[in-house]
Amino acid sequence: MSRQPRTLVVLAALAACRTAPASRPADATVPPPSAVPAIDEAALDRTVSPCDDFYQFACGGWIARAEIPADKPAWSRGFFELRERNLRELRGLAEAAAAGQLGKEDRFAGKVGDFWASCMDEAAVEAHGLEDLRAAWARIDAAKDRPALAAEMARLARSGIGAPFALTAAPDARDASRMVAQLPQGGLSLPDREYYLSGDAKMVAIRESYGAYVRDLLVLAGVPPADAAAQAAAIQELERAIAESHFDKVTMRDPIKTYNKLDRAALARLAPSFPWPAWLEGLGHPGIDAVNVSTPPFVEAAGQLYASAPLDQWRAYLKWQLLRRMSAARALPRAFVERGFAFASQNFTGAKELEPRWKKCVAMTDGALGQAIGQSYVRRYFGADGKKRTTRLVGEIEAAMKRDLEALPWMDPPTRAAAEQKLALVANKIGYPDAWRDYSPMALSRASYFGNVLAADAFEVNRLLSQAGGPVDKNEWLMTPPAVNAYYEPTRNEMVFPAGILQPPFFNKVAPEPVNYGGTGMVVGHELTHGFDDQGRQYDGEGNLRDWWTPAVGKEFDERARCVASQYDGYEALPGVHLNGKLTLGENIADLGGVKLAHAALQAERAGKPAGAAVAGFTPDQQFFLGAAQIWCFKGREPYVRLLATVDPHSPARFRVNGPLSNLPEFAAAFGCREGSPMVRPTAQRCAVW
Repeated sequence: MSRQPRTLVVLAALAACRTAPASRPADATVPPPSAVPAIDEAALDRTVSPCDDFYQFACGGWIARAEIPADKPAWSRGFFELRERNLRELRGLAEAAAAGQLGKEDRFAGKVGDFWASCMDEAAVEAHGLEDLRAAWARIDAAKDRPALAAEMARLARSGIGAPFALTAAPDARDASRMVAQLPQGGLSLPDREYYLSGDAKMVAIRESYGAYVRDLLVLAGVPPADAAAQAAAIQELERAIAESHFDKVTMRDPIKTYNKLDRAALARLAPSFPWPAWLEGLGHPGIDAVNVSTPPFVEAAGQLYASAPLDQWRAYLKWQLLRRMSAARALPRAFVERGFAFASQNFTGAKELEPRWKKCVAMTDGALGQAIGQSYVRRYFGADGKKRTTRLVGEIEAAMKRDLEALPWMDPPTRAAAEQKLALVANKIGYPDAWRDYSPMALSRASYFGNVLAADAFEVNRLLSQAGGPVDKNEWLMTPPAVNAYYEPTRNEMVFPAGILQPPFFNKVAPEPVNYGGTGMVVGHELTHGFDDQGRQYDGEGNLRDWWTPAVGKEFDERARCVASQYDGYEALPGVHLNGKLTLGENIADLGGVKLAHAALQAERAGKPAGAAVAGFTPDQQFFLGAAQIWCFKGREPYVRLLATVDPHSPARFRVNGPLSNLPEFAAAFGCREGSPMVRPTAQRCAVW
């Protein structure tokens, strides 16, 4: 299966020209880019030695003073603050589009304006949202036999609602030059199989809360209370049966186990009771002749359930999946949204207030038309300095990786040559796409936000499935330009750095170079290392899933990776909630490699030059490590931290700083940390992969 891109951060649901077409009220919690200091001295906790707990030293002052906004599950000096700044800028663009104030160069401004205006028209949603839902439900209720049920499943899947099957397309991991249809495991409403199967008291309580939530939303939709309770129980029962067939999150990280390419005959043998030809016809892509199945037990079990579960149970489940999607999109009346917020707050986020509607509408507009509003965003907010500096940093860090490969004593010549070839073939995308997406086929109307959500999702499903069986589009971006994130995608062997992340505190044009090497440089090094982490190393330079390692060198890598997994197994996100070192392994290897490569690039750039000036009393090396640490200053609510520890492949912020740095002699030397200090791991326990 084509892997999900290796990102810098997940689960959070611009530099030069700053003349937004519509101004927004100032937000005291989000400083403008010009006010972000190179090194935030106020964020420091100088009562703590950097050799005892560098994260606390770098961020303790910020943590002590920071207040999590009422509508947020967490807050951070890096990602959350920058995303809030982005939201305001994108809001200005969306409002200008809706008012017809953008120029002719913004080709799809009309569609952006229509989608935004329909989302912001809460009165229309209150008046017609439930009516729209019931009309869609009527079609599901009309499915009186299994073939009609499959037709409704296809109709929902065509609009991006996998109930239980969803289909997309991505590069074929065994032939990365071609696209193949992808059938991932799905069909669940809770974040992971463990929420259905675990006997942990917290998980049991969440299941009980979930049952009440489903029941309450069904009642709001007009289902009599007794029927709603019975339907909620039936929905949970069906989802639990589906969850039992899912791979766990560690298994899903294995690209060998999740690559199961089947032709139509093999797919029919896997789930013979399901009418695949009719379902693909209903999707609008009857010609798809090969599908990669990530989780064969899931497809097999869901096919059996299709044939055996009562039709009433399936109809309730399909109606719930549509209701859940539209409630989350805020396409239903506020009572639905508030009940959803209460459920999420209690169990997953801890947020105290519902997010203002405009923020949700910005996110939905970006999700639906990301390269349309993104083109406007780049034109107004992305400075050439950020792209130029990042391009240079990428080259410097790739050079550092090449020097690292040349010097590794545990890598033999054949494996080293293959690694260097892969490194030379890494494609780099910075800021925005070379060619922008064509949204002409997406039919939108200001009259129905409900309809627009379905239309946008259907556009994306069809856009991707139309590529199945064809060549890979090398220009494809898997994130929108305003995204505050970055990724490495192994089947494309590419790194992507959207414009949204190339801003303070990651890239700060007024900061000394060491600080930017610590911020942007660490991001670049992190993504590059993903190409050689425990997953990425299984793909060659062309993006093919192929073992290019000699057995002895592969064994040496595995030993080094086990060191990292063991280190992070020992950390706790909350008291008694340990990290899963195997789940977080790829990100931890990338964090370790990212900071190491960025520091090596800085040292190479400074070689032969005069020593840099101190800033706030810190040497250039110390500035680098502070720049790398302060982007992670973070404060989270307990339910959210617990959720991340369960499902997120990234480690908590504290360990993204202290974990890698405690392995680096360069860090110890910069701050004069002695052997035996908490931030200096004993030599025998020190982890080094790249």
